[in-house]
Amino acid sequence: MKTVYGLPKKREEVITVLQDAFSNQNLDDAEYESRLNEALAAKSIEDLEMTVFDFPAKIKNQLFPKDATTVQATQSSHLPSVRSNDNYRVVFGQDRRQISQIGAEAINFLSVMSSQIVDFRKSQLQGNQFKIYVECLLGKTVIDLRNEDLSGKEIDIWIGGGLGEIEILVPQGGNIRQEAQFFGGNFTTKDKRKSWLNRLMGKQHTEKQSIAFTLTLRGNYWLGNVSVIC
Repeated sequence: MKTVYGLPKKREEVITVLQDAFSNQNLDDAEYESRLNEALAAKSIEDLEMTVFDFPAKIKNQLFPKDATTVQATQSSHLPSVRSNDNYRVVFGQDRRQISQIGAEAINFLSVMSSQIVDFRKSQLQGNQFKIYVECLLGKTVIDLRNEDLSGKEIDIWIGGGLGEIEILVPQGGNIRQEAQFFGGNFTTKDKRKSWLNRLMGKQHTEKQSIAFTLTLRGNYWLGNVSVIC
C-alpha cells in the first residue's frame, strides 16, 4: 500500500528542490526535465521520493523525514517481494515498475511494441551477482540501475529482440564490458556530463561518488540501438 495523503503539497516541495538544483547547475537540462516529469506523474509519496534518490542526504531528509520513511517502509513491507525467475511482459502498451529486490535468480523483461521502464534504484540487492534478461522488439526499454548499493557487484544483462531501443542507466565509476553481438544496430556508452550542449554552455556539474561495479552486456540484438548511460 502506497501513501497518497499529502501528495499535492509534497509534490510542490519536490518541484521546488528540483528547480533549485537546476538553477545551481547541479542538474542538466535533460535530467531536470526528466525528473520534473517524473514528479508531475508521481501517484504516491514513494514515487516522489524516487525523483531525488541521489540527492544529498540533508535534502532528502528534509523532504522525507526519517519517521515518515519508517512508516512508508512498514506499509511497503506488505507488498509482495520479487520471486525467483520473475517475468514482466508488456505488449502494445506502457509499463513502469519499481523492483523491490533482486537476488541470485534471473529477472526477465519482455517488451513488444511498447514502452517499458524498470526501476532498480531502491532495490534491495541480495548477493553480489545478478542476471537480468531484456527482450525488446519494436519498442523501448529503460533499465535504471542507479543504485547506491551496487558497489562491488557484478551484473549480467542479456539482451534480445530488435528494431527497438534499450537504455541502461548506471552510476559513474562502473566497469562496462560489451560482449553482445549487434546485427545492423549500434551500441554506445554515454557520459551525460560530457554532452556537447553542456560543453557549449560551459555548465559545471557536481561530481557524484563513483561506485565500483561490473556490468557485462551479453546476447544478440538486431537492427536496433543499445546504450549505457552514466
